[in-house]
Amino acid sequence: MNTNTPSSSPVSPVTRRTFLRNGVVLTAGVAALSWNARAQVNKNSKLRIFQMGVGGIGSLQRNGLKGHPMVEWAGFCDVDRKELDKIKAEHPESWVLKDYREAFASKADQFDAAIVDTPDFHHTPMMLTAMKHKKHMYGQKPLVHQLAELRMVRDGLAANPGLVTQMGNQRACNTGRMQSVEILRSNQLGRPVEAYVWTGGVEKGHYFVDAWSPYGAAKPVPDYLDWDLWKGPLSADLPYSEDLAPRRWRAFWETGGGQLADWGCHLLDLLYFAYDLPRPEAVQTHTLKPSNTGHSAHNQSTITYAGGGKFARGKFVVHYSDSSQQPSFAALGLPPMEVGANHTMVVCEEGTLLLQADGKITIFRNGKVVENEPLPKVEPRQHWKDWADNCLGAKKPLWTPFQIGWRITEPALLAVKATRFPGQELRWDAENFRFTNHDKANQEILSRSYREGFAPPAVG
Repeated sequence: MNTNTPSSSPVSPVTRRTFLRNGVVLTAGVAALSWNARAQVNKNSKLRIFQMGVGGIGSLQRNGLKGHPMVEWAGFCDVDRKELDKIKAEHPESWVLKDYREAFASKADQFDAAIVDTPDFHHTPMMLTAMKHKKHMYGQKPLVHQLAELRMVRDGLAANPGLVTQMGNQRACNTGRMQSVEILRSNQLGRPVEAYVWTGGVEKGHYFVDAWSPYGAAKPVPDYLDWDLWKGPLSADLPYSEDLAPRRWRAFWETGGGQLADWGCHLLDLLYFAYDLPRPEAVQTHTLKPSNTGHSAHNQSTITYAGGGKFARGKFVVHYSDSSQQPSFAALGLPPMEVGANHTMVVCEEGTLLLQADGKITIFRNGKVVENEPLPKVEPRQHWKDWADNCLGAKKPLWTPFQIGWRITEPALLAVKATRFPGQELRWDAENFRFTNHDKANQEILSRSYREGFAPPAVG
């Protein structure tokens, strides 16, 4: 097969369908082509997407891509039959199935990109499977569930540099957040000194159960839910309960990451975009008692980075907490104020920036709010459609391709995994993805065993 870039000579336009019709691309589909040839195919045909996980956050992704004239939904996967029935009614031309592995085994020629909107513990097996099949990817945050999976994603990306990827931290495209990046990047408030980041509380509600909760009493599995597939890569035989599915899985160690992992990629990302942070050197999380079956709460984590140069101190420190634990504003020379959950505050040499998750900016200079701080002009971004356009061959900037997405996920995971060892400082060897001073941590919080048939595939 000739995969050289098509010439500009006046020939019939190359489309995905003509490739398939002429038999040039067989079962591997467009994924078998070189990057240049795939880009040419996509420019003349629609981007066909396979979505894994259609309920909940899945609808946000579909709405974000709604109206894009070059996007088609090839198929959908969900372990909940009710969700599949609804999506089939909305997209009768698309296929549906409950086991994502079937799509890659028998339908890989029918889609160009994959979206992963499933619970955290499924992310890496699904994304690595998509990488192995050379599919563009949109992956929900936090990008992975285990520290060892960070390396898997990094290495998979290195082996597949032509794939277009995007992590689901759509708030990064809010005007205020983009302006904050420019304010910090340009040192408008001076060099950064330290940062404080805090999320909300952990209590039983729509997304969480109370901290340190055991699994709920086992209940009969609803007839519309394939519980075996829901458990997927988990080696433990979890009992079904409404405290796990469909949404409270975030509260448990084996399936989610508590508040720290759930919100980390929405709040810590500002620091990475503004300063291109190096890899963390150490983490220490204080909490009332170690996390167990359920995640802990009242967590206060200190994440240390190398400083100097563009930083005001020899170390750049991020104080990351849940349960709305905020710093002392008086100690920072700031006025008294009432501030809610989910904020990022960056203390700089000449002022402080306080940013809400949804983009509201407050600037302080000399301990007072500045009402007329100049705000940079930023161009509007479309988080989902820009990703699709790039999959189709465009060269638009993307805020969070996986190359930075896994790095943003890293400190969030370090903070939450360290709750197993409260108050103990864990020195992180970022190059080798292990702790240098704590063998027990290396044994217990780096990785997991995967159930046979569901492990992330090797990607090369």
